Amino acid sequence: MKIVINTLERIQGVEIYPIISLLIFFIFFVVMSYLVFNLDKGYINKMKNMPLEDDNNDDKSDLSNNDNEFLKP
Repeated sequence: MKIVINTLERIQGVEIYPIISLLIFFIFFVVMSYLVFNLDKGYINKMKNMPLEDDNNDDKSDLSNNDNEFLKP
């Protein structure tokens, strides 16, 4: 552990890295929280009930549906 501490002490400007990583985490957390709280409730219910639906279709046409309606304001 002493090697790591000595190496980090010799790097100029190393004290900025923890601050940058905290800012990246905080910004990511805020953006994800905003997106989650602004999701369309209909989309959430659709996804919630999807595992319970008994859909035995082997048709691949469902893959072409546009499920990006949750991004609408």
